[in-house]
Amino acid sequence: MKKKLLLTFLTICILSCSKPKEGFTIKANINGLKDSTMVYLFNGDTWNMIDSTIVLNNKFAFAGKLNDPVPISFITKEHEIYPDFWLENKEIEINASIEPLSEKDINFNKFSIGSKTNEVALRYKELTDPIHDNRGREYQKISKKIITKEEFDTYADKNFDTIKKVSLQFFLEYPNNYFSISEILNFRKVFPKESSQEYFNLLSDKMKNSSYGKKLDTFLSTKPLEEGDDFVDIVAENLKGETIKLSDYKGKVILLDFWAGWCVPCVKQIKEEFPTIIEKYKNENFQIVSFSFDVERSRWENASKKLQLSWPDFSNLLRMGSNPVALNYSLEQIPTSFIISEEGKILKRVEYEDNLEEELDKVFNIKE
Repeated sequence: MKKKLLLTFLTICILSCSKPKEGFTIKANINGLKDSTMVYLFNGDTWNMIDSTIVLNNKFAFAGKLNDPVPISFITKEHEIYPDFWLENKEIEINASIEPLSEKDINFNKFSIGSKTNEVALRYKELTDPIHDNRGREYQKISKKIITKEEFDTYADKNFDTIKKVSLQFFLEYPNNYFSISEILNFRKVFPKESSQEYFNLLSDKMKNSSYGKKLDTFLSTKPLEEGDDFVDIVAENLKGETIKLSDYKGKVILLDFWAGWCVPCVKQIKEEFPTIIEKYKNENFQIVSFSFDVERSRWENASKKLQLSWPDFSNLLRMGSNPVALNYSLEQIPTSFIISEEGKILKRVEYEDNLEEELDKVFNIKE
């Protein structure tokens, strides 16, 4: 298991220059990292790797250029190094030492790195942490038999309502920054669409045209797919690096399966239900196509091999919360499947609680 570590910061500063340079540079001097340790710079939004380098004399550096600011983390094979912060096209110098801490002591986003985005993120954390802490204290009362599970569930619902109310008020008060818009995207299925639209209307043209703004605009303008609608095409790569299109399989009845290797119910459904489905409809004009919301290629690959997926399986390795595919298909949870007709029309949206085999029987007019 990776050790989670917090950086005890001696100094963190944004270097000012009389003539700003394009792009970002990160120069880190972190006491406690061994020479030749590989350090990976990860995008905390998509969880894709931005870059990697090695440690030499406690130092490592990154340089590049961003279209928009992104939340980032430094990762090694042994450690996750915190705090996370929002990276912008600036020069950042970090001088620090590593202090091992227990899980309960880890304080995400504790340090502001000098940008407006980080300042807003920290302000939001300070506002919502007490609400989350209250929920944690109430949960501990279950094991002590002070309250029942049903009483906690009632409290948790009220606590979540408070989080929603406080969060929406905060985002509306501080709209024009990348942290708020990324959180609005994360909350998009929680807030009423009208509230997200109200937030979007407050954005500057710059923010509306950012990658985050365009995703939010897509969500607001996309009508949830209903029965009879045309499917939305998906283009991504399989594990061999080959480009796959959902439209490649038009002309067959398609079972479009959304899953991930980290999703226990998804793995359970594929393992227990799909073999029966494959055998039952093997003589039909039928094709399963799976799309994975894994962000780690290794996890996706390991799960696919373990489950022996023999049908098309592809992914763009983007986090579900901000994935255009999830936005287009209005996905709130996985596993979720869509049954698509030979003509490319949505026949049925099938949630995990639904009977998938029964729905396919209806399509193929199979009676038990």
